[in-house]
Amino acid sequence: MEVFKTYKTYILLLIALVYICIEASQVGGDFVIFLTASQDLYEGVNIYTKTYFDGYHYLYSVLFALLLKPFTLLPPSLSLFIWLGLNLFFLYRIWKIICTYFNLSAFSEQQHFLFVFLSFVFAGRFIRDNFHLAQMTTLMLYLSLEGLQFIQHNKPKPGAALIALGINIKLLPLVLLPYLIWRKQFKAAVYTFAFFCFFLALPAVFIGKQQNKQLLGDWWQSINPTQQQHVIDVDERSFHGLSTLLPTLLMESVPDIHALTLKRNVADVSVETVNVVLNSVRLILIVFALYFLGHRPFQEFENKEKVFWELSYILLLIPLIFPHQQYYAFLFTMPASTYLLYYLITQKNSLSKNRFKLISAILVFVYLCFNLNLILGEFKAYYEHYKIITYGALLLIPLLAMCRSIDLRHE
Repeated sequence: MEVFKTYKTYILLLIALVYICIEASQVGGDFVIFLTASQDLYEGVNIYTKTYFDGYHYLYSVLFALLLKPFTLLPPSLSLFIWLGLNLFFLYRIWKIICTYFNLSAFSEQQHFLFVFLSFVFAGRFIRDNFHLAQMTTLMLYLSLEGLQFIQHNKPKPGAALIALGINIKLLPLVLLPYLIWRKQFKAAVYTFAFFCFFLALPAVFIGKQQNKQLLGDWWQSINPTQQQHVIDVDERSFHGLSTLLPTLLMESVPDIHALTLKRNVADVSVETVNVVLNSVRLILIVFALYFLGHRPFQEFENKEKVFWELSYILLLIPLIFPHQQYYAFLFTMPASTYLLYYLITQKNSLSKNRFKLISAILVFVYLCFNLNLILGEFKAYYEHYKIITYGALLLIPLLAMCRSIDLRHE
């Protein structure tokens, strides 16, 4: 049996390598922008005021552009192959870390296969998109989970460094900083802030203090969430999240050149009102984290399933509350969907038939919201028009709330 499992591992690895070879042969996606920005940085060009390939902007950190320099010295297809290979490793580590939170030894062979298969099928569209477009979300999720794993194993410095690197590159793991404070990881929180400041200053060693200061200011201007372009976030059809969904629901005319003629708004209010509603909903979702965390602050990490349950909600918030989120950013929903699948498999005999059917039906609907583009891609324009990915992510919230980790403690 062990030999058979080893062969399966090698076969899956071979398939993955063939896939990334095919993707690497078709150099494209945002990775080309990353490499071009890295080259420009070393030539003294302002990488935040320059536009790339039909008006796109480089929106990541100065340090990230600096770190990509070795990739610019290689042929583009080889650079992309190495980057996708790294992402394959990140995905592997994401899965291995997720599994540490669950008691999989109690699974039968059939249950284990079902859990693994459904977990990857559920997140399949987002995994595919991140590889196909050579995106950053896999790295961001990896840095978040690996960093927390170090911290939970009493290694605050490396854990904080990984989380701080993620925050530096794309800000998204910033939600973990208050989480660390709430979970009484004060040392890790201080280290995270210190490493973040260090990573901001580090490029000055290579490009000079003045240029780094100028670039940091321009970077903040491009990602400042208070700008109107991040309140009415509809510049691209593939945008999702609250800053895209709410304007399309609350305004009859939004500056969306990709919109279909089909009605999708339920009201017609001013931009100022949309901004108030958007920030109010964000605040409600953030405050609702107390349902998962508990009302008493400064409590250390509890049992593993409880930690993963609350962490799943916090990571789920990232693509919802941050502006300018593309569909591939919803890979951050993978911990939540994986938790729910584990819950259903382990609690099938404990739940009433009606409750099991209700949770399963909602989860199937969420799966369709996430993956209809893979199943029936010819209707992609309609999925993007109605922002169904965001609805699917929002539905995960009541599902997580229903499937409390306390039910797993007998495992």
